[in-house]
Amino acid sequence: MVTAVDFMLAPFIASILLIFIMVYFGIHVIEREIIFIDIALAQIAALGSVVSLVINKLNTVTQGNIQEQDSGKLMAYLFCLLAAAIFTVLKNRKIKIPLEAIIGIAYAVATTSAVIILDKGAGSDVHIHDMFAGTILWVSWPQVLRLMIVVFVIGGIHYIFREKFKGVTLIYQGIETTIKNPKFWDFLFYFTFGIVIVEAVNIGGILTIFAFLIIPSSISAIFSSRWTVRILVGLLVGGVATIFGLYFSWVMDFPCSPTIILCLTACLLLSVLFKGILKYSNLLRRKSNN
Repeated sequence: MVTAVDFMLAPFIASILLIFIMVYFGIHVIEREIIFIDIALAQIAALGSVVSLVINKLNTVTQGNIQEQDSGKLMAYLFCLLAAAIFTVLKNRKIKIPLEAIIGIAYAVATTSAVIILDKGAGSDVHIHDMFAGTILWVSWPQVLRLMIVVFVIGGIHYIFREKFKGVTLIYQGIETTIKNPKFWDFLFYFTFGIVIVEAVNIGGILTIFAFLIIPSSISAIFSSRWTVRILVGLLVGGVATIFGLYFSWVMDFPCSPTIILCLTACLLLSVLFKGILKYSNLLRRKSNN
């Protein structure tokens, strides 16, 4: 048991950090009705890393592994910066194409481009697997520390300017606000979200991060409309699902990330069932009182 705890401690802490920041962004994403923005930004960031990988392979000068990783992240950040600018500009009433459709197109183009590029390289199957499924089970403590710094810095920015970001999200719902320079705050939202996605995908993979973003925040929406309560509910549900996912992965030798995703899905189904039971019991109580 001690061996299991030692081995799973780093993946557990990394998962909690990811869930904490993803629940917050997930609430914004659901309220804005841009569900696939996470998976699109993740794939765009992955495409940037793939492009950097190809550039490094073509470079005749031998580079170290750390230098290649740094250049890959830099390229991923640049791609996310470009995507943030594009999504901000395309959120325009004069453009008839819905933003969600544009996000879906961006994801499809980024995915096919990354697969085509990787298909011509050595070890392409490994890169494609890591890109989608991630390697959260093998996360190192330096990666956890780096993720913690990113989460606290980005989380701090969003906490300080929380009313600005909430106001921009209200604009997506067609509600008028008094926020000045909404385009700037919208761009800052996408870019900071992209920074988190770059770090998150390197650890958890695209599919796991998408689950962390959408499922806990969806569960929280079932029980409350207050942001603070929703973040706490999402963190609690995500933490429980992560514990069970890591446990089943260790005991039954299942892949870690898919197991956590299935546990999150089970939590969603149980939450819907529990909410239905509560509504039915309240209905019976009202009838009995009448």
